[in-house]
Amino acid sequence: MHKKIVFSTLVFALAIPVVPAFAQVSTTSTTQIEKSRTEMRTELQAQKQANQTERAELKEDAQVKRAELQAKRLEFQDKKEKMAEEKCKSIESKIATRVGRYQNNGQMLEKVYGNMQARLARLLTKLKTAGAETAKLETDLAELNVKINKLKADQATFMTTLADSQAFVCGKSEGEFKNKLEQARKVPEIIKQDRQEIKNFFQTTIKTDLQAIRKQLAEQKETTEATETPAAPVTTVPTELPATPATPAAPVAPAPIL
Repeated sequence: MHKKIVFSTLVFALAIPVVPAFAQVSTTSTTQIEKSRTEMRTELQAQKQANQTERAELKEDAQVKRAELQAKRLEFQDKKEKMAEEKCKSIESKIATRVGRYQNNGQMLEKVYGNMQARLARLLTKLKTAGAETAKLETDLAELNVKINKLKADQATFMTTLADSQAFVCGKSEGEFKNKLEQARKVPEIIKQDRQEIKNFFQTTIKTDLQAIRKQLAEQKETTEATETPAAPVTTVPTELPATPATPAAPVAPAPIL
């Protein structure tokens, strides 16, 4: 009887499924691995989110810096344009002053040499009336008029060039302005040469012609007085020479204004 009980117990015990110890350890390890993976994914997602946030902040900072740089660039450009405008106004003012000065000087030249031509024309008429030989004088006076007209033309060219440089100050490039101003600076020297040539021609040629005519008229007078009995009235002839025209102050080249 006891043997049957023992045998039944043994059979029952063998029928119960046996769970190995390593199977329990494996289940625990799998759970821990899954937990670690979950934690790692969470950390990676958090890191990714942090990186995205950081990149967004860096991008925003870069945009702000670009905006600030653009603002500074615009501010600098505004200052530069303002300085250029002020410089233009200053240069325009200086050139306007010079234009006015040379206009006055040109009017003086016109008056002086115009009076000179008028006096010589009146004298020529009187000499012809007196019977003087004036062919040489007429030729020389024509040449003198050519020289005076050249002076007037050079003066007009100078005024035009100077006015052009005034227009180029702010309306055109700096190179064009400097080119016009350089041209304007050369003309006063030409005007000075014209005036000196007129003066020399009057002193050495016109005066010589007038002296020769005066001598001729004096000889005619003596001959007339010697041959006529009684002495006939002698036509009064002009023997005085026109005064040398006052020389106006020579225009000077404009001082550098750049």
